[in-house]
Amino acid sequence: MIKLIREGARRYPWVLKTIMLVLAVTFMIGMGWFGYETTQQPTIVAVVGSHEVEAREFRRVYNTISENSRDQLEEDVTKEDLKQSAIQTVVGRKLWLEVADGFELNMHANALRRAIMGREEFVQDGLFDPVFYHRFLAQNRATPKQFEAQLATSLRMQKIQAILQDVVTLNQEEMEEVELVAARQAIEAEDETEIEEIKTRTRLQILSQKQRLALLAFQNAMVRLIPVEIRNEFL
Repeated sequence: MIKLIREGARRYPWVLKTIMLVLAVTFMIGMGWFGYETTQQPTIVAVVGSHEVEAREFRRVYNTISENSRDQLEEDVTKEDLKQSAIQTVVGRKLWLEVADGFELNMHANALRRAIMGREEFVQDGLFDPVFYHRFLAQNRATPKQFEAQLATSLRMQKIQAILQDVVTLNQEEMEEVELVAARQAIEAEDETEIEEIKTRTRLQILSQKQRLALLAFQNAMVRLIPVEIRNEFL
């Protein structure tokens, strides 16, 4: 058989080359480059507007929620529940980033630097320690570039949420509720200063609750305005 192939290759070299080319193309389509690509683990599990959710980001959030669930002994929580909670969390973050993009809200380098230097885990003897900072990140398998990108994203989200929260105020009916609740709590108050402190605390509590509901309502509205594609088969 081998002798025949060799003889044919000498007499009709173009025939052998054509056969080899066909075999090579067939291999690439079935098992080679294209087949290799389809067997790779997908890196994108969701797309929110112009932002993509990478599998590693989803997995990181999933692991955190899973650990918290175990710590709280929530035995009735299924793996599917954890997946849905994780994907909704990361999708919510991307929605807020879309809003920040719309406001052209960026995080300046100086603000990011102050945020890093103000974090307690990077402080030694009351001062920011760059050596400790890099060592801390290395122990947590993160590079400064990765950490700073994540922190900048978080700060952008917090800033746009703070802007929206500042718009929320208490109406007349809610202020009357503050007075009623504060009056019940101040029955045993001994002086006007303590009564005012109770009123202030009550007002902030009711305002904070209204702000949280406002952010939730805004986020739910964004889901209807911003295209969201969740690839559940990859979760």
